[in-house]
Amino acid sequence: MAQIPRPRYGDIFAGHDEGGSIAEQACVLWEEYKADLEARGLWNRARARTLDRLVRMTAEYLHYQPLAVASGPVRDSKDGGQYADMLWSQVKNMADQIAKLEKSLTLTPESVGAKTEAPLKPAVKTPADEFLGAH
Repeated sequence: MAQIPRPRYGDIFAGHDEGGSIAEQACVLWEEYKADLEARGLWNRARARTLDRLVRMTAEYLHYQPLAVASGPVRDSKDGGQYADMLWSQVKNMADQIAKLEKSLTLTPESVGAKTEAPLKPAVKTPADEFLGAH
């Protein structure tokens, strides 16, 4: 298979105020995840595209998450009321997306080192299974 190049994260995050540090972190994440997938024989073009989305999302999450935690989930308005902090909500959505992308790449803690997704735990056998099974 042809070599799959690393995305140019320096160009991707160039317009961001802290684009340089985010791009460096993205490059490190790319290499770490790629090495794991290659070692398990799971590296291909489709996973490279998904990995790129994961790395971009994770790099931004790692930048915005401390800011969201510092500001909290609720902000006070000038007239004395409160409203939901949009940054907090966005960081929560990013965390959900990261979890889905990690699962699709088999990068969850349960499946790291495995060639496939972690197997489901076997169901506990009950006395009724004798009568409910296929005949």
